[in-house]
Amino acid sequence: MSLGVWMPDPDYGVYHHSSREDSEKLRVLARVMFVEAFRKIGMDEDASIRIVDIGCGLGFLTVLCATYFKNARITAIDTFSDPSIADNSKEKLMENLKIAGVSDRVAIVEADITKSIRVDDKFDLAVSNLVLHNTGRHRFDVYRNVWNILRCGSYFIDADGFIRKGISSILVDPFRRDMSKISNIFEPEFAMEPRDQKKNAAWRYILVGLRSKCSDV
Repeated sequence: MSLGVWMPDPDYGVYHHSSREDSEKLRVLARVMFVEAFRKIGMDEDASIRIVDIGCGLGFLTVLCATYFKNARITAIDTFSDPSIADNSKEKLMENLKIAGVSDRVAIVEADITKSIRVDDKFDLAVSNLVLHNTGRHRFDVYRNVWNILRCGSYFIDADGFIRKGISSILVDPFRRDMSKISNIFEPEFAMEPRDQKKNAAWRYILVGLRSKCSDV
């Protein structure tokens, strides 16, 4: 009788300014929110689509996408040098993908997402989790770069931390401010956040479904 081979669970690391326990709690929450977002956009789970994970880190969202969209091929992009995840590395990502059994459907690209992203063909879906706020003002370059590699009318599902800084942020909601600045290339179709999260919190975790516009208007 074969007992099989024991494999460890993927280790997706610890987020910056967080503990392992809190990082795992946030990933549980993110998993629920992203699955709900996938259902909202109405994309077939069995569709043969191309997905890009912007700032993939150690592969949490890459694995989630590959598990939900069973026939998808995913491009995972990261520099693997940002300290937002402890011990981030391409080697650990590859190990996690192998453990999850999805490595054959994932292409890893080392690239700076604040710079122009070179691709052979455009993507059907883009995703990202807790990445853009780490790029500061360059996040608007990232939005533009993602828009450039998406098919017309496709979605960018982005979950991120929106931070209140200074007196101006008391009067202007950071999330609404950012959405207004990208309104020429993306249409926010839905947004969600944890139910127990305070609307005036200094740091808010929000997932937004952005539908790409067909032209820069």
